Amino acid sequence: VELMVTLGIVAVLMAIALPSMRELIVRKRLEGTAQALMTDLRLLRSHQLQTRLDTGTGINFGTTDTKTCYIVYTRGNGGGGNPINCTCAAEAAKVCGDGGEGGIAPAPLRQVDIPVSSGVRLSANRRFLAMLGTNAMPQGNGTLEITVAGESAGSIRVSTNEAGLPSMCSVSGSFGSIAHCP
Repeated sequence: VELMVTLGIVAVLMAIALPSMRELIVRKRLEGTAQALMTDLRLLRSHQLQTRLDTGTGINFGTTDTKTCYIVYTRGNGGGGNPINCTCAAEAAKVCGDGGEGGIAPAPLRQVDIPVSSGVRLSANRRFLAMLGTNAMPQGNGTLEITVAGESAGSIRVSTNEAGLPSMCSVSGSFGSIAHCP
């Protein structure tokens, strides 16, 4: 009898704790994805500052039926001066095209694939951003605003300013050390 009462109490406690544990897991996935994106945006800029590539360094966002993704890469040159970009939503063999005759092929630096089943989604205000020149400024002074969101777990905004410097804030929900957006 005592064992049955103890098991009943444990079952009730598990039923209460399980939903909040699932939410905690999704929140940590969101936070981890946002932190990785911040690191990769810093990589984008620092790689361009170090290499000073004429073609630039880029980031491209994509979506398929099974994943949301982004890829950081060195841009190629098609021989005629036209930049060649990479896309993470393509088949593995076609992520980055070739440079063509007399051109320079783009090269991936880092690709992140986020399965739809993870409950984490990325949405960006633009699909692509390139850092150009010796000062690694965004092409056309463009800025990025990426929302990292999850089902019922809130969302985090990762954005860059006109100089390409990334920042992060919490749009909704509480995410530890991430400040709330103004």
